[in-house]
Amino acid sequence: MITRVCLVLSASISIGLIAWGYSSINLIAQAVLLVILGIAWIYGLFWKDWASSLGLVLMTLAAIIGVFHGLSILLVAASFLFAFVAWDLSEFYSRLNQAARVDPMGSLERGHLYRLGFVLVSGFGFAALTRFIRLRFSFEVAAILVLAGIWGISLLVGRLRRAE
Repeated sequence: MITRVCLVLSASISIGLIAWGYSSINLIAQAVLLVILGIAWIYGLFWKDWASSLGLVLMTLAAIIGVFHGLSILLVAASFLFAFVAWDLSEFYSRLNQAARVDPMGSLERGHLYRLGFVLVSGFGFAALTRFIRLRFSFEVAAILVLAGIWGISLLVGRLRRAE
């Protein structure tokens, strides 16, 4: 199953990036702790349903704390993106295991990976676009735009999940 390989690969890359970032700013103990937690996360991805969500939360917290310690935003964003991919693929993997064996698993996997790739490429494109376009908003306008963005992303994710 390609989903299983992509799941382990994305979780490993996420952990590796954030641990490397922490070690690059001489927070070696935190980097080792992240690697240990990451190994437990990868192990739990296939045995416990809640492990994917817990891993995503832990990686998000590690990324936020890393920003406050001066880690590169690009490194933190890439680590979070791979953690998000691991979370999504873990949820999809558990649904695949519950699906009837008469369903065409290969086409289900390819379709999900294509949609996930589209979301990631468009998200990366918007993130790259923000590096070149600088707009200044008041706090209220920015808060409304963030809420609208969260709402739009949740609608998109809901629609993509219904399409599977």
